[in-house]
Amino acid sequence: MIDRLYEVLFSVFAFGFGAIIGSFLNVVIHRLPRGLSVNEPRRSFCPACEHSIPWQHNLPLASWLWLRGRCAFCGARIPFRYFVVELFAALLFLCLWLHAGARLELAVVWWILGALLVAATFIELEHFIIPDEITLGGAAAGIVASALVPRGQGADGWLQARLFSMVGAAAAYL
Repeated sequence: MIDRLYEVLFSVFAFGFGAIIGSFLNVVIHRLPRGLSVNEPRRSFCPACEHSIPWQHNLPLASWLWLRGRCAFCGARIPFRYFVVELFAALLFLCLWLHAGARLELAVVWWILGALLVAATFIELEHFIIPDEITLGGAAAGIVASALVPRGQGADGWLQARLFSMVGAAAAYL
């Protein structure tokens, strides 16, 4: 009974955490290719009127549905992509959590990789580019993660995992 409760609670957490990360990924997807800072301004804003969005209008998944995909201030359409990214990230984080078999360290590494891939995918679909901040940051994160969690690559130890990750990064670079 306790094991089942643990599984359900952490699955709900993984889904909710994924939706929150998906909301942040929408900021990255919108701002990074336009040369805007990801952390300035700190608050999200409407892409049309640039009005700062208050917290109650910025709840992942729920706000887009509640506001019917429109800005509460100017009435402009908020692209469906915002909802899709949040839902996709939530489902991805849940699936990765379940696949990790309740091993938090492995799930966190996969969540980071998944978030980078979601951002890269949606930026590429819209702008036909993948920013260096994502590719180089992802390569560095992969090398560090392979040393910290060698089981993520099916390696026997950290040395073998680091070798795998460096060969993979070099192959991707070429």
